[in-house]
Amino acid sequence: MSYIIIKGLTHNNLKNISLKLPKNKIIVFTGVSGSGKSSIVFDTIAAQSQRQMNETYSAFIRGRLPKYKKPHVELIDNLTASVIVNQSPLGGNARSTVGTISDLYSSLTI
Repeated sequence: MSYIIIKGLTHNNLKNISLKLPKNKIIVFTGVSGSGKSSIVFDTIAAQSQRQMNETYSAFIRGRLPKYKKPHVELIDNLTASVIVNQSPLGGNARSTVGTISDLYSSLTI
């Protein structure tokens, strides 16, 4: 099995955190308020994934894309494009789920 390796993460209240996350799996981060979930997911994994994706575009396109800060981490290895589901309300209708709104549902069902 392949893993995403994160070493030496120091951001907000996180100090020298190392993680080994399985690839091709759905990963859910849970914990109490202030435990660093958003720092890991949005400020580290999502930001670095988007920075890597933006590097594949031409300079013309990159100039028009949002800029993401480099995460405070020693190493992020084996990271590929990520699907990030924001924390804001999803909208849609009463029967909408994260899977249907993000279009992941069709990929998950066989």
